[in-house]
Amino acid sequence: MSGAPTPSLAALMDAAASAFDAGDLERAEPLFRRIVALNPRDAEAWHMVAVIAVRQGRAAEAVDAATRAWQLDRHNAFYLNTLGIAHGEMLQLEEAARWLKRALKERPGYAQAHYNLGKVYRKLGELPEAERCYLRARQLDPGKTQAENNLGALYSRQGRYRDALPFLAEARAATPDDETVAINIAIALLATSGADVAIRELSAFAQSHPDAAAVHAELGRLLLAEGRFAEGWHEYAWRNRRAPLPVPDITAKRVQLLPDQGLGDHLFFLRFAAKLRARAAHVAFACPAKLRGLLEGNPVLDDLHDAANFDVAMPLGDLPRVLGEAGTPPPLPIRVEAARVAAWRERLITLGPPPYLGVTWRAGAARGDGAEFAARGEDPLSKEIDLGTLACAVSNWQGTLLILQRLPVRGEKDSFCKALGRRAHDLSAANDDLGDMAALLSLIDEYVGVSNTNMHIRAGVGKTARVLVPYPPEFRWMLVGDEVPWFPRFRVYRQSPAHDWKAALQPLRVELSG
Repeated sequence: MSGAPTPSLAALMDAAASAFDAGDLERAEPLFRRIVALNPRDAEAWHMVAVIAVRQGRAAEAVDAATRAWQLDRHNAFYLNTLGIAHGEMLQLEEAARWLKRALKERPGYAQAHYNLGKVYRKLGELPEAERCYLRARQLDPGKTQAENNLGALYSRQGRYRDALPFLAEARAATPDDETVAINIAIALLATSGADVAIRELSAFAQSHPDAAAVHAELGRLLLAEGRFAEGWHEYAWRNRRAPLPVPDITAKRVQLLPDQGLGDHLFFLRFAAKLRARAAHVAFACPAKLRGLLEGNPVLDDLHDAANFDVAMPLGDLPRVLGEAGTPPPLPIRVEAARVAAWRERLITLGPPPYLGVTWRAGAARGDGAEFAARGEDPLSKEIDLGTLACAVSNWQGTLLILQRLPVRGEKDSFCKALGRRAHDLSAANDDLGDMAALLSLIDEYVGVSNTNMHIRAGVGKTARVLVPYPPEFRWMLVGDEVPWFPRFRVYRQSPAHDWKAALQPLRVELSG
């Protein structure tokens, strides 16, 4: 522990604390750093440096500063809690849990540490433990509305929407202007009362909070999922957490399209580029390097680089609104290199006999891969299906099975094969080069998985797929139906609102047995 401060240090601490309390972190941080420079044994100043670093998204610096504070006072539960938060921000979740448990050992009634540990458990997928921590935090601090909101979102994630609604109602009563609470309520109402009720809920909030960008965007997604496309694109334009810009004039103009969200989203929205190309003088797309090989030579795009001179620049996701589109254009055709197709045809023969079935169980990287541990509530539901459930659904396939999962977590491939009861060949590395993946997807007989970039590529090369859609669905997979207008001839299998796959996957199992 630091000793009694000198008068100059005391004045610095007062000034730093005042700036922090006023929310002026830019002024507070250099003051705290000056304090630790003058007195490296000032544990509280080190701790405040760590807290500021967490809030500003500098997790590694936060770990270093919080460690310095803890080394000076090893039984301080607040320092231990901040260490846990900082490790959580670095996605070192097991380490985060370890520090938060130490904080609770020092101070069992520390509500914030229980709450933070609940967030870690949720990211780890240990939902019963997360529930226990949130309930304990709420018991210790009844005014902790974040716990009520996260409990509601946690129950929704488990398909327990009716259990979620009372907690979300409490969170709303305490924080009526919270957009996250409004969205969580709408998701629960979608499952329990239907789309019309959920849309009315979001619309009412957006009307009383006209600048609520996240709610506008969620309303847009729900309208799109209902097939109300013109209304939906108008609201979806708020997705970047700001009011949409006025619709620009694109007629006979040089237009630059900007990347918007993930690679699959780029491919999805480029289906609107043909209509743009018919109206604009020149269409450039600032194409990410990973997509360039798929899009080179595509007639709807004049340029795949940053345009040197342009009249209008817009994110790809704004295209349907700007074009006034109310329909569902077909997927963008994707060119496949003949040499790559020939190489993959030869390789597939070495792996086993046809027919070939590819599988993907999760969109993107591992769950819980988003940062902002300290700044956000619950993350959106991930696009993922349990390995064992998927293995059971495809186990009767009479040909060769191929794993096409991008960035599989250690042990996942072995777990899938064990549940399958036989070998599935690992071709996950094909995701590193989407030209290779396009060639592979053009050859295999069937593809089963959650929505991911490869689904868009599969559509672009003129093939079909079987899409596993978790609840609630993404807007492009609509709210109901075995088929959707965006992906002709794709077959959709929907998880129930109770988060059960059994009814949806039984037909898939039968269809793949033939």
